[in-house]
Amino acid sequence: MNWITQNRSLVITLVIIAFVSALLLNGMSVATAVSIFLSGITLAALYFLVASGISIIFGLMDVLNFAHGSFFMLGAYAGWTFYTNPRLIFNSVPFLLALMAALSLNNILARRISVPTLGRWAATLVAVGIVVFAIRDFPLDKLVAMGTTMTGKVIATAEAQEPLTTMFYRTALFFLAGLVLNFAFGSQNRDTLQPSTTRTVATALTLVALGVLLLLVREVGEQAILNTESNLRFLLALIFGATVGGLLGALMEWGLIRPLYARPIYQILLTLGLVFVADQVVRLVWGPAGAFMEIPKWFSTQSRECPSDNLILWLSQHCDSVMVFGRAFPSYRLLIILIGISMVAAIALLLQRSRLGMIIRAGVQDSEMVEALGINVRRIFTMVFGIGTALAGLGGVVAAPFLGVYPGMALEFLLQAFIVVVIGGLGSIPGAAVGALLVGLARAYGDHIVLSGIQLPWMADSISGSPAIARASTVLIMAIVLFIKPTGIFGKKES
Repeated sequence: MNWITQNRSLVITLVIIAFVSALLLNGMSVATAVSIFLSGITLAALYFLVASGISIIFGLMDVLNFAHGSFFMLGAYAGWTFYTNPRLIFNSVPFLLALMAALSLNNILARRISVPTLGRWAATLVAVGIVVFAIRDFPLDKLVAMGTTMTGKVIATAEAQEPLTTMFYRTALFFLAGLVLNFAFGSQNRDTLQPSTTRTVATALTLVALGVLLLLVREVGEQAILNTESNLRFLLALIFGATVGGLLGALMEWGLIRPLYARPIYQILLTLGLVFVADQVVRLVWGPAGAFMEIPKWFSTQSRECPSDNLILWLSQHCDSVMVFGRAFPSYRLLIILIGISMVAAIALLLQRSRLGMIIRAGVQDSEMVEALGINVRRIFTMVFGIGTALAGLGGVVAAPFLGVYPGMALEFLLQAFIVVVIGGLGSIPGAAVGALLVGLARAYGDHIVLSGIQLPWMADSISGSPAIARASTVLIMAIVLFIKPTGIFGKKES
């Protein structure tokens, strides 16, 4: 009874869900019900990968990142590009690595020189000018064109790539821009524990060496990736997409969010602006048209034996679908569900069983006390922000073969992710999981009502609705939960 009293909002919500589910399942076959349920879990896994990052970041840092959906989109495009057109990776990532290498020297350069506000603005303009000059006449259109062009031919890699001397020159300019940008940011750790000079220089040299290596092996590397078996290439694309999301997120926290911790309104305005910046960058680099990522061979085989009768047979047949209660269900969607469940378990283990998780949980309660114990809280903030955006990037790559990649996916998933975290409670990882489950199932059952209709117990004929029903169902659930408990199912009132 005590548990029910303490969690009465959760109990009431589950009772309402059970009642609504009973109405929706009326007259529905077991195969259909299970298929819709699995479809809902598939969407829930994707929503969780985005929403969990928002919850982790807000729970520790009180930062509401409206640009989080953009990392989902950028991760999707990064993974898709790695899988289909790695030459763009080898000819662009070195620029980012050179910029990050220079910025990593911030604590050596900026903490020794005090730059007035006017000087910081001047440094910013100079850095932007150097970057603009560095990318002048860069053959982006040729590097992106991995398919048949308007001329009826495929642009060869040798024709698309610039000579190494030109690429090294552009990379050096990005490094110079980063050095100048350090004086615009000022020291980002002036009031916290300072990392050692040796470690800082070693980090910068490692990033520079990695960028140079990518340029030196760009032709061999492209062929090696494209000749890699599709399953392994997809796994590498997952890692690459998550890495890109994590690095960009860490860079965003370090350079843009960190100076604005005391100004939350500016944080919101900044992250909202970055949503539109990311959308325009995607349209500029990859174009306004969307694309689908090829499903790995393990989940796309079509033969006389398909669909597989069960998961055991699927392990040897690798069919594109598996029979579930007499109805075929795409095997790739089962992989999405597995990844979602794995991430729920991994985050739970990270927060509950690791030293980093202990620091994060302590930092949520009292960050000043944690710093007094000799822990660099700023670095932990950057790591947490990177972990959150890495989850979004991973979700984008996972979604690419299922939903494709397109410029509008950032706003679409951002909206659903915020509905998830509001339902579950801001800052709560269990809440994000439960909220994602509710939203995913609502979308799946809503789509079924639109396509096939629903027969209620007191009606002789089934009724159907417009596609807006599926979208409105998630908002309706959010309204019900907020009416019962304004802080969300697992949310806590601020003391």
